[in-house]
Amino acid sequence: MSGQPEAFSRVLIDKALEYSGWNLLDPKQIQFESHATSGRADYLLKDSLGRVLCVLEAKREDLDPYDAKEQARGYAENLTAPFIILSNGREHWFWNFERAEQRDAYRIERLPSREDLERVRLKNLQPPRPLEGEIVAPEYLRHLKHDLTLRRYQIRAMDEIARLFDAKGLRKFLLEMATGTGKTLLCAALIRRFLVSRNAERVLFIVDRIELAKQTMEDFNVVLGEYKPVIYKTARRTGELLGSSVVVATIQSLMTDRRYREEFTPFYFDLVINDEAHRSIYGDAREVVQFFQATRIGLTATPKAYLKNVNIKQLAEDNPQALEARQLRDTYHYFGCKPGFPTFRYDIIDAVKDPEGPFLCLPKIFDLRSDITTKALAESGWAVFVNEQEENFKIQDLEKKIFTPARNRLMCEAFLKEAQKDPAGAIGKSIVFAVNQTHATNLTKIFNELQPGMALTITSRIPDASSLAKEFRDGKRTERIAVSVDMLSTGYNCRDLLNIGLLRPVFSPTEYIQIKGRGTRRFTFTIGHTAYEKSCFFLLDFCAVAEYFEEKYDYTAPLPVPRPKVEAKERTTKPVPPLSGPMPGDGPVGINLPTPEYPERNVRDIPVWTGHDVMVLEEIRIVGPNGEKVDIMTFRGGYERDIKDFVEKTPALKAAVEAEDDDIVETIVNERFYHRPEMFYSPDKLIVSYGVPATTPAFVYNAVGRKPLPTREAIVTDTVDSIAARFNLRYSEQKWVDATAQLLAEDPAALRRFMSGDMTLFTASQFNQLGGVSALARFEGREQVFEALRQSTLVRQSLVAAALS
Repeated sequence: MSGQPEAFSRVLIDKALEYSGWNLLDPKQIQFESHATSGRADYLLKDSLGRVLCVLEAKREDLDPYDAKEQARGYAENLTAPFIILSNGREHWFWNFERAEQRDAYRIERLPSREDLERVRLKNLQPPRPLEGEIVAPEYLRHLKHDLTLRRYQIRAMDEIARLFDAKGLRKFLLEMATGTGKTLLCAALIRRFLVSRNAERVLFIVDRIELAKQTMEDFNVVLGEYKPVIYKTARRTGELLGSSVVVATIQSLMTDRRYREEFTPFYFDLVINDEAHRSIYGDAREVVQFFQATRIGLTATPKAYLKNVNIKQLAEDNPQALEARQLRDTYHYFGCKPGFPTFRYDIIDAVKDPEGPFLCLPKIFDLRSDITTKALAESGWAVFVNEQEENFKIQDLEKKIFTPARNRLMCEAFLKEAQKDPAGAIGKSIVFAVNQTHATNLTKIFNELQPGMALTITSRIPDASSLAKEFRDGKRTERIAVSVDMLSTGYNCRDLLNIGLLRPVFSPTEYIQIKGRGTRRFTFTIGHTAYEKSCFFLLDFCAVAEYFEEKYDYTAPLPVPRPKVEAKERTTKPVPPLSGPMPGDGPVGINLPTPEYPERNVRDIPVWTGHDVMVLEEIRIVGPNGEKVDIMTFRGGYERDIKDFVEKTPALKAAVEAEDDDIVETIVNERFYHRPEMFYSPDKLIVSYGVPATTPAFVYNAVGRKPLPTREAIVTDTVDSIAARFNLRYSEQKWVDATAQLLAEDPAALRRFMSGDMTLFTASQFNQLGGVSALARFEGREQVFEALRQSTLVRQSLVAAALS
């Protein structure tokens, strides 16, 4: 029965060999079923001179091919073959057997071509030096340009990759680093380290837009000039590709006509780096990335954690296809990391609080809401009469399902009024994010009506938009405001940017972090002989985006896996002529749509609301050094990694953890782990990040896998039960304590009122069900009970978190 499965796996192997350019019918390339003194080799792959290059050992599809390693070693030794491949048709392992220091096989996803194996054999004649042997210090690049200095965290990131590459033989790495922390320069130095140490001869750097490719080349031409870096899209036409060791390519240019398969072999590149890795590892792009059998490094400020908050074991049993879909999209999983644990992390909080910095700055948030915006943000939406029927529009519908010129003008006026000025007194360089390209054009028109020459549109439908973006960045344009949709939201490095305008809603934390990242870079303005430091940027938020991520977004829910896109028929958008409407606050707005001019066509008529709008909320919030909640949520993976390492390296703490001695655990972590300059961890940030008012020992036990972190509900229940037992409370009294504890755990403002003794707290609606204040007055001993609640771990830890809010 075993013959059939192995025969089937050989069919798959044959296809994989053909895919990599091997001719199965040419005995000068492949020999089947070769008998040797040590046994029978399934496939022998030969070089152009007919010598055996590689032994390929085939196994049944249901067997792990790695187990055939020793069997294949005997064949390779007998035939003096430098390489071994182990395969069951679905899974392949490659072993550079000739290299003594490569003591083991490693997983590959595509079989090498003949040219690949011949090139690797030539490389074996002059083996690479250890990556760590190429020492990197802050002045590593200064001989190339006098002002190029590497920062300590960039060196730590490179050294961590080098350590794992040399000592553990790892070939996949993920760098999670905040926007503006110099990932491109870091990569240029890292690529140089690989090339100089001969651990790579050819490098592929993948970006997702041609604008980013051009921007990357600015650094690469300085740091890697002697390696002749090129952009793939142009170099393939000019012949420069063959002479280059560093190729910068968009994922789209590689995918066109699947030219990556025609122009490259699986082993052509030795190092592949994915910029914005969270976007280039799934869908059609994944096929490109997996084709190249190289060391892989992912770069991103916002990895997609599709395995976060997921019971992997349970999902594997209940729905293995759903688990596979999550694994395919999870950035950590793809780069060989555990969920939430990149190879190296340096987030915005690290950059702001770095003792050698600060290297980034945080925003001052302006919460600016008009009457229409406020109503559209409400649960019921903004009520408008269309064709004598009431319709409700949410914030995400504005400028998509209904046009609001008055609101747009109001937002532009408020932006010009509130925007941060540069040291010369002019409106600082700004990016405004619009709903779509039509909205962007309309906003640009309004800005220029209010102040001629103030704004320009930079979107994908504007001719030569990438050149405009570069000119705006480099100060070669007189306009102060760039209005865009998505084009400038990632990878756009404009260091002197002072304002970001959110004139559209954002619901993805990844997108929000990326947009904020446009403004976090620091900059020094010079006027005459005086220098002015950029200490913050203004985030002018017209759609309550900051509030959404601070108060409403559920960080504990697993990320939804996007469904495959279904292409819809093109629809024509035709604005309706302006129509009148009452002032805001006068009730639902009346709009009468005219009869479509061409009813036989598939026309989507969008109503235009022509009433007035007014600003109803203007609040300013300065973001402290701990960042926003959306920033802190990236903090958990780093904490869990570092506390595990700290426990292992601290015998006294390890013993205390094993004994579950809470007092010793708390003492050691407080004195020797929290607030260290290289980590910046603290109890308040942990409580906010996890959303649980737990103690320091509880976070430690959870991180090392000893005990799961209790939920907030469990902590509330334990607190209430303990107080009820201590004071022998009746059921009705315990209900009061429970309702109070629930409120305190959820509402920082209520917590502060409770701590100050403000009894009006109990006029809240949840207490009416218990009889209200009059019933509370009959609660004997309530002062002692509430004092016990004030002293409880629940309240004390909630107060720690409230200090951040």
